[in-house]
Amino acid sequence: MKIQRRKFIQQTGLAVAAITTLPSMAIGNSLEHNGKGADAIIKKLSILNDDNVADYLSRQASKPGDRWDGGVMDTYKIPNVHTTKELIVIAGSAYASRFSKHYLSPDLVIPIERAAACLVQVQHNDGTIDLHSTNFHSPPDTAFIVNDLSPVFICLKKLNRPDLRDALNSMEAFLANAGKALAVGGIHTANHRWVTCSALAWVNYFFPSQKYVDRIDEWLSEGIDLDPDGQYIEKSVGDYSPICDTMFITIGRLLNRPALFEYARKNLEMSLYYIQPEGEVVTTASGRQDKYYTAYVNGYYYAYRFFAIKDRNPEFSAVCKLTESKMPEKITWSLPYLMEDSIFNTELPDASKIPENYFKRFSHSGLFRIRRGSTDITVIENNPTFLSYRKGNAVLQSMRLAAAFFGTRGQFISENCVVDKGKVILSKSKTHGYMQPIKKEGGSGDVLWGSQSLADREKSENQTMNFQVIVIESNGKISLEIDITGTEYVPVSLEMSFRPGGKLEGVVPDSNMEDSYFLESGIGQYRVGDDVIKFGTGTNSHKWAQMRGMLPKQNGYSVYLTGYTPFKKTLMIY
Repeated sequence: MKIQRRKFIQQTGLAVAAITTLPSMAIGNSLEHNGKGADAIIKKLSILNDDNVADYLSRQASKPGDRWDGGVMDTYKIPNVHTTKELIVIAGSAYASRFSKHYLSPDLVIPIERAAACLVQVQHNDGTIDLHSTNFHSPPDTAFIVNDLSPVFICLKKLNRPDLRDALNSMEAFLANAGKALAVGGIHTANHRWVTCSALAWVNYFFPSQKYVDRIDEWLSEGIDLDPDGQYIEKSVGDYSPICDTMFITIGRLLNRPALFEYARKNLEMSLYYIQPEGEVVTTASGRQDKYYTAYVNGYYYAYRFFAIKDRNPEFSAVCKLTESKMPEKITWSLPYLMEDSIFNTELPDASKIPENYFKRFSHSGLFRIRRGSTDITVIENNPTFLSYRKGNAVLQSMRLAAAFFGTRGQFISENCVVDKGKVILSKSKTHGYMQPIKKEGGSGDVLWGSQSLADREKSENQTMNFQVIVIESNGKISLEIDITGTEYVPVSLEMSFRPGGKLEGVVPDSNMEDSYFLESGIGQYRVGDDVIKFGTGTNSHKWAQMRGMLPKQNGYSVYLTGYTPFKKTLMIY
């Protein structure tokens, strides 16, 4: 049975009146805007944020007596903690921003109050909440909520508005109760450690206690998983790397531990070289879900702006300018951060340029990044997608290679990588054969398939397939030398997957599969507006595009070159 909101406040002695002034520290009152600093972007984001308010209010549940009264439903009509938190963040940011049409609007007070009361109502007695899609009684998901709520809580509290008393009481109760879970709770993934530490730093800021600091130190004592390239262990450029940066900034400033800033700085410096034209980021080498979708630099916005100002870094400032101009709707989440921290009262330094002419290897991530102006190239080790290539808006999102060799063993995923005078040489060798009977004295017949390790069976009729792919780049043009040897007469298929939205020329349709084409000869091209990628010459010895053992065709337009082993082919991409 849940502790009711007011009963919890009475038991813990918490109330807004008990914390009339936030603890003294480096967090200044940036709500007192001085006409400089982040005012322009705060105004822009406030207008965009206002567009979301009505939608969230329309989804707020009215169920008197129900645990979800005041909660907010997702698109599946399920009330849950996360969309309820979003209402508080979105409506609270609108209420607190003097650039919002909802600034100090009494119409938002009751919805915020009801949503905050709902959070306390559905919070478990141990302080945790549920991520209703998968995790229950979840400390790390509780930590995410604390991190999201805390900046807007500060913004609302600094307004010193009596009509917010009940909403702030509930938010304080939720945060204090969450501290119980965070001080002892476990995690699922690597980034959860730093998310939890950041949430504990917030709780310790509001309700100082050595037990919170001790728990932070316990997690930090494991060591921080940043490799020499500057990437975190999950390699999640689209999701969790920017989250980790935000968390280390938060821990560093709330606990006055500036040494933790260095981890975020190093990741941000590396991430400059993962930014593609139009603000996309390379996610192909990710170990998390962002590997499978298009992601943008917006998740890094707060961290880049923080250090652009702190370090007067013009490249970081350039990333902020790119994000603000190209995708402001994707950074409305940062609005309470910009209003809460006084560092953003300072103007950004003059922007230089994001690096756009380089050849860099990130060996710990297994990634080569090459940029020549609007031409952007990625070569990836130990990954079925070994190359991606883009010119402006024309995107060859994936190149993959396979031979019909003992199922998935024929999918080319490089095992070795050598760099020789600017050439990137990817290779793989795979041997497989057939299994003989297990030699067993007496022939008892009691060996069932699978009951004995397959490694114990002698192999016969062994076959070998050797793959080598050499990538040579020159001024944005790629020469791809493919050499597959070993067992002869094995079908081969090279797949080039282009992002939807453009037009292919010089190719012929595949009668067996939609959005599938062959480059039989000559040069093909893919055009998006004025941006064109050319590729060739073609070869087409058979029409089996999606061979057995290949990974499924990706979304988009796929062009195939086919042949048989021994397969030797030079392909130009430019």
